[in-house]
Amino acid sequence: MENGDLILSYLQRWGIEYVFGVLGGSIEPFYNALARSERNHGIKAVVARHETGAAFMADGYARETGKVGVCCATAGPGATNLLTGVACAYADDIPLLVISAQTSIEKFGRGALQDGSCTGVNTVEIFTHCTRFNTLVSHSAQLEPKLLQAMSYAISNTPGPVHLSIPLDVMRTQIEERQVSAMRAFINHEVIPSQEAMQLVLKELAMTSKVTVVIGEGAAGAINAILALIETRDWLFVTTPRAKGLVNSYHPLYRGVFGFAGHESAKEALLPSNAERVVVIGTALDEVSTSGWDSSTIMSNRLIHLSNNPEHLSRSYMAKLCILGSLELMLKPFMDFLRTNSARRKWFMQQDVYGLPVNLSIQEPQKCLEHTGKVKPQALMTYMSDVCPDETRALFDSGNSFLWGIHYWNCRRPQGFDANKSLFHIGIGFASMGWAIGAAVGVAAGAKDQPVVCFTGDGSMLMSGQEITVAAQHQFGVLFVVLNDSSLGMVRHGQKLSGGESIGHQLPHINFALMAQAMGIEAYRIENMDALMALDIPQLLAQNKPCLLDVVIDGDEVPPMGARMKVLTGAA
Repeated sequence: MENGDLILSYLQRWGIEYVFGVLGGSIEPFYNALARSERNHGIKAVVARHETGAAFMADGYARETGKVGVCCATAGPGATNLLTGVACAYADDIPLLVISAQTSIEKFGRGALQDGSCTGVNTVEIFTHCTRFNTLVSHSAQLEPKLLQAMSYAISNTPGPVHLSIPLDVMRTQIEERQVSAMRAFINHEVIPSQEAMQLVLKELAMTSKVTVVIGEGAAGAINAILALIETRDWLFVTTPRAKGLVNSYHPLYRGVFGFAGHESAKEALLPSNAERVVVIGTALDEVSTSGWDSSTIMSNRLIHLSNNPEHLSRSYMAKLCILGSLELMLKPFMDFLRTNSARRKWFMQQDVYGLPVNLSIQEPQKCLEHTGKVKPQALMTYMSDVCPDETRALFDSGNSFLWGIHYWNCRRPQGFDANKSLFHIGIGFASMGWAIGAAVGVAAGAKDQPVVCFTGDGSMLMSGQEITVAAQHQFGVLFVVLNDSSLGMVRHGQKLSGGESIGHQLPHINFALMAQAMGIEAYRIENMDALMALDIPQLLAQNKPCLLDVVIDGDEVPPMGARMKVLTGAA
């Protein structure tokens, strides 16, 4: 047994099925262990085309499964190539175990090939500011305790990536076979809110008739209890962009997304005339979630902020109340009442004659149904969200893709769907282009034949499009939809809206369908809505292989980016 086998023994105990990475000389002993694992029907290696893609895949796997995503890379450039993907996971609180190699310890400081030691290009130091735990394993005896310490950080109440840098000679050290520990130390991080704090919350909400709840991504797991409380009290609710996939867009009390690319109806629901108290659950008060720190809505003394993550509460200095603790435990005082409340109504999902959510103020709704001429992004999102199965996991890449998705994608979350899972994913904390392509592969790996659709732009496709071959190689079913307007659309529109120079956004005219076909992937070129509607989208999603749609969109359509422009231009 080598140290690589010991690591995999722990990962298997934690229920992890895949390690995403790229092979190289210094990481080879770990891949030898993976080969032994695969022969014994254990953890499998998924080889990405670039280490950043491997980190994105681990991110998507973690989001779908609730487990820790694992990615690895060889020494030197392998480690630095991981960095952007790890930073994205850090910004979005996604738990990853990141394993990078080093040359053998005896070679440190001697100019070894790909030297990432403290006397070379110090890769451990590079990871310091985008990980929760970061260390060099300099001796074999350190590996097990440092691995366990790292995992405790990864899945704590402030989750995120952790990094172990393991030299070649340490990884291949032979050790005695052993049983891995039961890991019960890591299964319960619940924080009990104080009785005094809960009494204050109950008093505030009992005496308030107009309440609007802001549901954040950290509400996953408690979402059913939160909705039950909202429905019983007839409160309005909105979501942050990251939490959109936790609710059904057609719920009659839902007023849409507040924040980045959000809905005017969500902002109205948070104004003092409609919300004497604003209850924010499970999210940080960042630019994306507060519409650029809008003081007329969330950022006021009407705020009651609830979260299990202490970092979420760090910017709530203006709040009336901030409560740290388990959301399930916070809601417990309400639950007996909810179970016995005979007045609780059955809510029916509401849509208008065009099939759009009734209670959301959607920008230019007529374009959602425009099927002539060039493909309108509004119509693309509306149509695809309508024809994709309700349980489809949808991912949206940085740029125009996530702007269109946040505003126009309608989630039809089924009743009884796993409360811990989201159906809408964006990598918006660090907002790296190409994130969704790799993340969709990771989601598909964890989703076990459930439908997965990835919307990405032509710019992101040119950066990371090679990762679609990983889905083909492993028969992961992902429908990749490329929004092709031959430009970096968000840059182009941002320059125009801000009065900046028009520069640097032009891209060549590329047929991504032909590119995908050259990679052996089924693909279609879509130049109008009729061509899209002629396809059997549910059937394409049901395949155990990827498919790509190259959709030529109307690039003159401006996405909903007003809140972002205010921040960039310094407007009030």
